[in-house]
Amino acid sequence: MQTAQVAFGGGKRDPNGPIGVVGIGRLAGEITTIGSIPFVDRMETLIGMVAGLNVALFVFNLIPLLPLDGGHVIGAVWEALRRRLAKWFKRPDPGPVDMAKLVPLTLVIVAILGASSLLLLYADIVNPVTFQ
Repeated sequence: MQTAQVAFGGGKRDPNGPIGVVGIGRLAGEITTIGSIPFVDRMETLIGMVAGLNVALFVFNLIPLLPLDGGHVIGAVWEALRRRLAKWFKRPDPGPVDMAKLVPLTLVIVAILGASSLLLLYADIVNPVTFQ
């Protein structure tokens, strides 16, 4: 919510707040143009940014929401749990879980993620986070 207020109302963006792809590219460009920092240090910073972005996307993808990989993992765990319980209670195999029943929830989550991505894109263009 704070990003929306800053993007549409003005003010300074929090450098520790959320930032989108455009903002990351802008910060990387600012880092490369700073002449007072040695080249090796600038490269270390850029590689650290790329590595941090990679780890952040990895962890985000494991959130247990259905359009992400974590949601598929939760579906597989639920199916295995159902099968195990059926085996313990000597019932027939319940079969695979129908994940298609969760498509409406998936579409809501996709819409929320898309809206937040567009908000960050707009905020990065209109009111960017600056390095200096």
